[in-house]
Amino acid sequence: MLVFAALLTILPLTLLLGDFGEKTTTKVLVMGLPMLMIGFLNFRIALALFLFSLFVDINPALLISLAFLMIPYLIAAFSTTNGGFSPKEFSSPFTAPALLLIAFVLPSFMNSKAVTLAGLNMLMLPGFIMLFLFLGVALKQKEGVSYLAKVYVTIVSLNALYAIFQGVTSGTRAYGFAGIMFVDILGIGILIVFLLLLMNKGEKKVLYAALFGFLVIAMIFNKTRNVWINVLLVLFLSFIHTAIQSNNLNINRKKLVRFGVVLALFLGLTGGAFLAIYGTKFLRLEEKQKLTSEKLEVADVNNSFVTRFFIWSTGYNAFIANPVFGMGMYSYAYTSSFYNQLPKNIYKKYVSGLTLHQGYYSMLVETGIFGFTGFIIFLVMIFRRSKKIYKKAIGTPHFQSAFIAFWCLIYVITSLMFTDAWFWGRGIVMFGTILGVLTAINSQLKDQNLVVAESEPDLPNLPDEPNFQNDLDVPDETDSGK
Repeated sequence: MLVFAALLTILPLTLLLGDFGEKTTTKVLVMGLPMLMIGFLNFRIALALFLFSLFVDINPALLISLAFLMIPYLIAAFSTTNGGFSPKEFSSPFTAPALLLIAFVLPSFMNSKAVTLAGLNMLMLPGFIMLFLFLGVALKQKEGVSYLAKVYVTIVSLNALYAIFQGVTSGTRAYGFAGIMFVDILGIGILIVFLLLLMNKGEKKVLYAALFGFLVIAMIFNKTRNVWINVLLVLFLSFIHTAIQSNNLNINRKKLVRFGVVLALFLGLTGGAFLAIYGTKFLRLEEKQKLTSEKLEVADVNNSFVTRFFIWSTGYNAFIANPVFGMGMYSYAYTSSFYNQLPKNIYKKYVSGLTLHQGYYSMLVETGIFGFTGFIIFLVMIFRRSKKIYKKAIGTPHFQSAFIAFWCLIYVITSLMFTDAWFWGRGIVMFGTILGVLTAINSQLKDQNLVVAESEPDLPNLPDEPNFQNDLDVPDETDSGK
């Protein structure tokens, strides 16, 4: 019935949207409507559509992405297919840190010169909280986390295939159909596959090895150096952590080290091969550019470090003007002109309408020392609480998932050194999804603890027997978010 209703809706919707011209948004809405309706019959389809929206490079309003607008749909689909849920189920160890962050950044609006636009963008923060609270409930069900990971890696692989095709045929930077955010979407996909590669054996290991190599090639065609640096850093650190946790992951440490050496050689040879075939221009390793007054007059600058400097220098002026509370969260893209000291043509081409392109610096400029302090506290709190979750998962079926989700969070934290995209658009939705996975695992551990406790209520913990209660409990601090 829902599918039939969707089909009947397509014609009038097409006529209505036709008044706005041939836009990608129009096509996506028209083609996606029947599938959205089917999502009300099967939540897994709705979840897959939500993940697919992360690959759609559309921001319908301001810095708000289509993926963000899918959050209410996802909640409605879950309520329809599962008979609703109780608000009491909305519990996460990350709620208190997120609310604390909001409290720290709100004072920045006292200095904002774009209160309305920035205020509308601020709606992404409560949506961010709602997303990880909801996913903590929805993914707690059987194989929910596993299903989400499989669908995500599948879509990443399909877009990687298209990106490689684009790169080979056009020679330009290739993002497939997902737009530039694909560089970090792919980075997290590579991390997930890398850890699964280390954890598995036999045929699965061969499969993950092939997939890993395939995704690495797609990453090279992205030609995004800061992502290469971040991915290599996180892969290296996660490899060391995997070796340390080898006993808990049932991995032979010596074999793991040998495999790591082979993997490092593969990455080095792959990079060397691309350099030999395509030269340094393929990797966007430009020669030094001499900036003459003539080039500056016509805004002819092709060095990305210089163009970043234009953005950051304007941000510095804004910070000096408002050091304590900042210029206003989400305000830089709309009000940077008030702090500009660059020539008008340079500002218009390289600064106007853009964000600060660096997460930590962006938070410092827009929210000041006060907001930046709250942001660091937020990151420390979610890091420590996610670490507690994966540690409490040791010895349970959830350990691998918790370990991988923990490292996905670390990817975001380190990536903030290179980009501010995790605060808006599809980035903040991905950030919330990672915290949602960790919340779901935390809930599963709590439920498992209750099952263990209720199965043998009268048996004491004997000194010579393992204390399963202590192994599975999640501390009160983690459970309550205090």
